[in-house]
Amino acid sequence: MQPATTQHRQTSKAIAGLAPLGASCLWGGMYVVSKASFGAIPPVTLGLFRLLIGGLALWLTLWLSQRFQAQPAQKLTSSERRRLPLLGLCIAATIITQFTGTDLATAHDGALLTTITPVFIVPSAWILLRERPHWRTVVGMLIALVGVILIVGIGGQSTAESTHLQALLGDALLIVSALAWALFTVLGAPLVRSLSALSVSTYATIWSLIFFVPFAAWELLQHPITTLSLSSLGSILYLGIGATALAWFLWYKGVEHLPASVSAIFFFAQPLVGGLLSAIFLHEALGLSFWLGGIVLVG
Repeated sequence: MQPATTQHRQTSKAIAGLAPLGASCLWGGMYVVSKASFGAIPPVTLGLFRLLIGGLALWLTLWLSQRFQAQPAQKLTSSERRRLPLLGLCIAATIITQFTGTDLATAHDGALLTTITPVFIVPSAWILLRERPHWRTVVGMLIALVGVILIVGIGGQSTAESTHLQALLGDALLIVSALAWALFTVLGAPLVRSLSALSVSTYATIWSLIFFVPFAAWELLQHPITTLSLSSLGSILYLGIGATALAWFLWYKGVEHLPASVSAIFFFAQPLVGGLLSAIFLHEALGLSFWLGGIVLVG
């Protein structure tokens, strides 16, 4: 019985790993979509649209699930209620730095630099959640970090639209974004495991709007939107429904069933998806360092 039980547990974990893997693939495409939309919509404003649509989709899904399953809404403890605004702040910080950084840097840099998120998640989960990482996890993170350095650090891949200083600032903001998302993952793990991935994702997204709206309002005063094309509307829908509502639910679904450091491993699908899509749709050059780093990341 014991071997069968162990095998069933391993199979369940493998299936659970498909959730964060799917989220990472959705996020890899997000950088291309957002980069292509910045000409019509300023980055922080685009992030606000993303949160509004994603938050609405999550809330409707949560409401429908509670209604059709005839389950009462889950009551939060005072400690859980205090943690939700902090998760919202992490989301706001993540998106503001992520979209602004992607606007200043290149799309594949955006997908690559936020891949260092696991480097922040592993020690944070060890300290805050007492989830001691396996040695294979640590070695894998270090190898992946080498892959990121190969891709981004060799033969700088700046575009004609951005100067070298802008690209450096964009890269720095993307690293801050990675740290903020690591905190969102680790701080939200206890809530996800006591409540559900759907409910915590919904409440955290709604809270993030409170922190986000002032920045978007200031940006709109500086750069008002004149017209929106069909492609821009399509980008907003992808970012809101695909890269926010669905991806955030999938990510927390992985954290719900796996240690945070194990879920973090699936972040490494992002650079490959983002880099390849940026080359196809944005015609960004991918040098030899990208392919070498990509091979290291896959390893």
